[in-house]
Amino acid sequence: MSTEALPITPGAFAEAIKELPLAVLYSKVSELTNSIAHLQRSNTELRTYLAETNDSEEDKKELEQYVAENEEVAVSMNGRIALLKTEVENRGQPWIELEDLKKVDDEVPNGDGAGGNTEAPESAGEGQDENTHEGVYL
Repeated sequence: MSTEALPITPGAFAEAIKELPLAVLYSKVSELTNSIAHLQRSNTELRTYLAETNDSEEDKKELEQYVAENEEVAVSMNGRIALLKTEVENRGQPWIELEDLKKVDDEVPNGDGAGGNTEAPESAGEGQDENTHEGVYL
């Protein structure tokens, strides 16, 4: 992270998300959750490396600082997820955990019996006779 760029404060973040649509709020939760998972994976790899390396103590301390920084960033990201949850609930909407959203998405078919398939249907005239189109294309 650049020493010049500071992350948005929790208060500014809470204010900024007030105007966002509900779907964007959940998208941000997904993004933050993904980032946290990457930080955790990185820390696991760094800790494994630290345990197995013969690097100097100075080098090890530098890597330990990276681990600590990653942990601080993850805490901050979890705080933002909490702010997103609060915003959703302040709108009178129930909070839905991402795992629950994934289950619903996998269970809802898109009309062809293949739940979760997001491929666009063939456009008119591609590989089909004009008079044999079935279904509704949006």
